[in-house]
Amino acid sequence: MIKQVVSALMLAAMVSPAAAADVSAPLDIPASSDWSGFYIGGHLGGGKSIIDWTYDLGGTADHEGDGVLGGAQAGYNFQSGAWVFGAEADISASGIEGDTDCPNPAFTCSSDAQWLSTVRARIGYSFDNLLVYGTGGLGIGRFEMSTNNGAGVSGSTTKTDTGWVAGAGVEYAFSPRWSVKAEYMYYDFGSSSYEVDGGLGVDVDQRFHTGKIGVNFKF
Repeated sequence: MIKQVVSALMLAAMVSPAAAADVSAPLDIPASSDWSGFYIGGHLGGGKSIIDWTYDLGGTADHEGDGVLGGAQAGYNFQSGAWVFGAEADISASGIEGDTDCPNPAFTCSSDAQWLSTVRARIGYSFDNLLVYGTGGLGIGRFEMSTNNGAGVSGSTTKTDTGWVAGAGVEYAFSPRWSVKAEYMYYDFGSSSYEVDGGLGVDVDQRFHTGKIGVNFKF
């Protein structure tokens, strides 16, 4: 009888710590992200321009350009269930440039997107730490259209234009405060009038495709 009691006590002593460890051990469950709140961040990427350039007197100088861009963004999200609604504004310094021969081949016709900015609505769906979203709104940019013959004879106009933008992206929260994102954006600035070649008028239609990666900090 005594031997049976001792055996039972030894078995309990071995089982109890293991059971206690199982109860006290934290459950390995990924934390769900709360996307609500204000955030700020930065981004870096690149883009391509599609420029349709038509002289008022006839002749075209259509061309494409490319370059890098980078800047900052700020926004606010509101989450309802798995749906996330928000607004974001951003601005990017741009090195997107392009050129081609003018109708007068002695001159080069050039375009330079100096900066691009947006003010947009966002709507997305949250898969816990992963947010997939679409976005669209107002596009703003500062552009220079110029001609140059390489011998000091040139003409240019620099102005700010507005248009519309639309895009999509994914964002992943790797901590309660920090997230990383990848985003595609299409800009359409429509047609606008510029002066080059010492006063010659041109009608310029501008479109852009951009891609960027970024990081956000949520307050």
